[in-house]
Amino acid sequence: MSGINKYDLQWCVRLLPKALRDLMKKNEIVVAGGYIRSCIARESVNDIDLFIPDREHANDLSASLSVGGAPHKTDNAITVLGLKYPVQFITRWVYDAPQEVLSSFDFTICQAAFWWDHYCQRWASVVSNDFYADLAAKRLIYTNPVREEEPGGSMLRVLKYYQRGYRITIRSLADVIARLAHGVRFDHRMVVADDLDAQAFAHVVKGLLHEVDPSIDPDHIVED
Repeated sequence: MSGINKYDLQWCVRLLPKALRDLMKKNEIVVAGGYIRSCIARESVNDIDLFIPDREHANDLSASLSVGGAPHKTDNAITVLGLKYPVQFITRWVYDAPQEVLSSFDFTICQAAFWWDHYCQRWASVVSNDFYADLAAKRLIYTNPVREEEPGGSMLRVLKYYQRGYRITIRSLADVIARLAHGVRFDHRMVVADDLDAQAFAHVVKGLLHEVDPSIDPDHIVED
């Protein structure tokens, strides 16, 4: 892994609401995911996802950013409105290190993070090895993350990214379909019983998709 390009990092930091920048310099907060992708790709920013090592601390942090009305709480996050962008303290997952945050993302184009290094007194960052190449190509590569999540979450994000002009490989699409199938249950029984079966199912799905057009390399993006 390496860091975010210094010019991109400066841009990401510059676009943060000032109140959030100040808060990050006093606390262990990591910005990661879609905000960074949107900043670097010059896309519209929807929100800012923040990751912290202690979910109990999220209440105090979100309250300190609130400028009008109480933060909105769900099982997954605490959202603060009224700033430049909506800010979400992710509470469903907590991590001790930024690298752990990266490994939780389902697509390589979201595997980027930055934070304030309190020891060095500067902004620090990390990105996956494939982040920049896949972002430049607008290519969706599924990472098969090991985490608790809604089975259909990645499939819905595929649709979201397609609306933004991204394209997915057959292999990654098969993996996303397999993850969705892994959560399907009939009579309280899982259709795909375990991880080995999920991998085998993904291989079968990839073959079925490839049969539609054998000339397409499973690792190349699916064009319109």
